Amino acid sequence: MDGDPNTAPWWAAGGAMALWVVREVWGVINSRKKERTETDANVALVSGLTERIERLEQSQARMGTQLDEEIKLRQAAQEEAHRLRLRVMTLESSLRQLGAVIPPEMTQ
Repeated sequence: MDGDPNTAPWWAAGGAMALWVVREVWGVINSRKKERTETDANVALVSGLTERIERLEQSQARMGTQLDEEIKLRQAAQEEAHRLRLRVMTLESSLRQLGAVIPPEMTQ
């Protein structure tokens, strides 16, 4: 041990360097695992959101179809009611011509 007493021996410096390298490699491995886990979580989140959007779009399409059917049925019912009112008015007119007394219509 002929070295200068104020400096560390070469093997201590080498050991410190080896520890630093091991620490850096370990940090890279851990950060890669963390990034991989976050990426997997993001992929799962996106796929879950995609499925939910598809279900919502299907539900909206079903509701649109039901609404269209309901509109058609209401229009058909209104047309039928109009035809019936016209028929009633025609029959009342015919009865009045024959001399029948028809009371005024009671509206609610």
